[in-house]
Amino acid sequence: MSDKPRALMPAWMDANRLAIVKGELDKAGVELVTAQFRTEEELLAVAKDVDGIYENPVHITRHVMESLPRLRAICAMGIGYDRFDVPAATELGVVVINLPKVFHREVASHAIALILANVRKLRTLDIATREGARAGTGPKRSVDAIPYHWLYGETLGLVSFGNIAREVARMAKAFELNVIAYDPYVPAEVAAQHGVTLVPDLDTLFRESDFISVHTPLSPETKHMIGERQFRLMKPTSIFVNTARGGVVDEAALVRALREGWIASAGLDVTEVEPVRGDNPLIDLENVILTPHVAAASEMDRRERPRWLGIEMGRVLTGKWPINGLVNKKVKPRFPLTND
Repeated sequence: MSDKPRALMPAWMDANRLAIVKGELDKAGVELVTAQFRTEEELLAVAKDVDGIYENPVHITRHVMESLPRLRAICAMGIGYDRFDVPAATELGVVVINLPKVFHREVASHAIALILANVRKLRTLDIATREGARAGTGPKRSVDAIPYHWLYGETLGLVSFGNIAREVARMAKAFELNVIAYDPYVPAEVAAQHGVTLVPDLDTLFRESDFISVHTPLSPETKHMIGERQFRLMKPTSIFVNTARGGVVDEAALVRALREGWIASAGLDVTEVEPVRGDNPLIDLENVILTPHVAAASEMDRRERPRWLGIEMGRVLTGKWPINGLVNKKVKPRFPLTND
């Protein structure tokens, strides 16, 4: 076995992107190991001699980390890190890495696209145009198919104010939107630098906004943080967008809000269970636009994601702090790290 640090990647990534990860790890002096595994038992069997683990189908629990004394780092495949027990990792000295500045603009533009698609009723108009063409009658111009929601000068509320939400705020200014946000971890002066006003609580955000865009990570603290109470506070003309994680929202409450007219419509790139199942009531609602968790996707993503997966893991496994993606900032690493 090589004396190099070793990073474990599940063997599902395509060859081109895997080669990019490997190339960056090679530069750092880290060996890439790939393996097939689906259960915790299988993971522990293949990971006993590795120093870093990339996100995979198995949740990285306290038990997993305690069973792997060589483990220095775990790395998410994107921005979300809900498959990792972050408090346990911090306690055990395992560095948690994510990729916060790789495709934040793509996710932000997807959120804006979902807002615009709902405002302009693109789904309804597309269906009406196609059905009218097939019937030879022209598009059916029903009241439900005609856009009515004014955009300029209205209020966009952001749930959380991290990198993606800040990009959304920047883009929203082009539409002359007033942007407010709720994030208890961000100082008001930081938000103000981006032209955004922080509100004191989630209820105020939902009550005052014409559009809500969710950007908070999923954690035990944020599970179902948005539910019936918040939806009932929204205006009946308001639009709800989620490009973060489905588990942040009580989906049953959202379905009821859409069915009963508490809110006008929604745009969702994420759901509680993915992929969306055939029995999910959201798929039968005409006032919902659904996309299959692809907000981050682009040619840039396909190139830059694997590059930064290699760079950040390579740094930590060779004694350096990650450049952008340190999740557990209070961690005292099992092995000392420097900023060089």
